[in-house]
Amino acid sequence: MGIPYSAEKDDVYYPAKRAVFFPNGRPRSDAALSVEMARLAYCRIDTNFAFDQARIRKVLAGIQFTDCKFFESVNAPDCGGSHAFLALDGNRKVAVLSFRGTDKDDPSDLGDDLDIRPHPWQGGGSVHSGFDKALQEIWQRVKAALHEFSEYQFLFTGHSLGAAMATLASTLQAPKSLYTIGCPRVGDQVFVDQLRGLDNHRYVDCCDLVPRVPPEACGYAHIPGKIQYIDFNRAVHELDPDDPYIAADQTKAEEDYLENYAWRIGDVALRPLADHAPVNYVLPVTAATP
Repeated sequence: MGIPYSAEKDDVYYPAKRAVFFPNGRPRSDAALSVEMARLAYCRIDTNFAFDQARIRKVLAGIQFTDCKFFESVNAPDCGGSHAFLALDGNRKVAVLSFRGTDKDDPSDLGDDLDIRPHPWQGGGSVHSGFDKALQEIWQRVKAALHEFSEYQFLFTGHSLGAAMATLASTLQAPKSLYTIGCPRVGDQVFVDQLRGLDNHRYVDCCDLVPRVPPEACGYAHIPGKIQYIDFNRAVHELDPDDPYIAADQTKAEEDYLENYAWRIGDVALRPLADHAPVNYVLPVTAATP
């Protein structure tokens, strides 16, 4: 289909390092807008974990967003923690809440990812303790901002850990739509059942490892319904998660990766890691925009 694919380590571990955001201007679809906003959340200062607010504001101004609110853990600049921004389009009354995913260099993010103990959720059921902790670090300030701009239509988004936080947030205040990319399982069946009826768009890139964890054997489940599956050829399909097409496509993709990428210097060794790179979501989803 002519859509680029990246296996490079920098695109997996430092998603904003080489990114050119919104090169063709504001996308026509909420999906393409949200997926790129999820990648934009990785913009940080080179010397610490704080948002690069100047860069983010410049990108947003270029696509007609009029303001942005930033939310970070109190220890974010020095020791990492949770990060989210609320991009505001005051003319169209649209706002995008984007949560940052795991920063490879942030030990607090890694600790949150690994703390898979089930924890009771305020709305019912149980959720991943680390994801809950990450959201609670900033939620009260996010909640206040959502209330302040209550006349806006909200889109929630995030990649990886950010997608998990966006999912949790959607049970506390329902957005117009939820767009997650490379989202892990967040809670048990009782928890995810709270999200039935939500306009949910869960994107899964081919062999991406993260949507497979934590395991179902530990009691975790995904939000019911179809997924937006990005195949080996970079086309986006709406499929049931157990569609036989997916297994066959993943096998083909793994074989191609071993032949063409796994041995190259600068590439990650495994396709399930490469497929988690935000750029490998952004490009197909943007190309699929009508």
